[in-house]
Amino acid sequence: MDHVKVGRLGIFPRVSRPVFLTSALLIMAFIIFGTLFNEQAELVFSQAKAFVSLRFGWFFIVVVNLTLVMSIYMIFSRYGDIRLGHQNEKPEYNLVSWIGMLFSAGIGIGLIYWGTAEPLYHFMSPPLGDGETIEAAKLAMNISFLHYGFHVWALYGMVALALAYFHYRVGLPLAIRSTLYPLIGKKYMVLWVILSTS
Repeated sequence: MDHVKVGRLGIFPRVSRPVFLTSALLIMAFIIFGTLFNEQAELVFSQAKAFVSLRFGWFFIVVVNLTLVMSIYMIFSRYGDIRLGHQNEKPEYNLVSWIGMLFSAGIGIGLIYWGTAEPLYHFMSPPLGDGETIEAAKLAMNISFLHYGFHVWALYGMVALALAYFHYRVGLPLAIRSTLYPLIGKKYMVLWVILSTS
């Protein structure tokens, strides 16, 4: 199923040229826009952020809470017993080791870098109210707990489960596009791969 053509591109040994070049051009366009047109970029991005926050903030809150509820349901339902591998395979690691690796990979870099920076950032410049106040400190800790609490783990888990299921059980490539297989089917998956590699 994985028909993505990869090859050498400069110092990169295995790169899909269309995907890499498209991404690189978009990133460079944003960098150039932000560097050369600093004030306009600040205005455009702040207006876009405000629009999304004001119009769709409720939607993000609902989706994250539903994802947490769905994750808890999947843990305790019959779906929690689905093996992420072939039916006769044994787990490579025990449960404690697996949870330790999952926790370390998911939170390690975030805590090292953002563990103190995020609360301080929100304390100095909170999204609501004045900075450097008792209310700003409480809000900063609430935001940090949200970003490192059950909700974010539900989001990580849902993406990881979808990727693992479709890779290890169904045999699709370990790519986000594989999680869309039930929605778009095999015919459209092949078309998507052909279009992304041509």
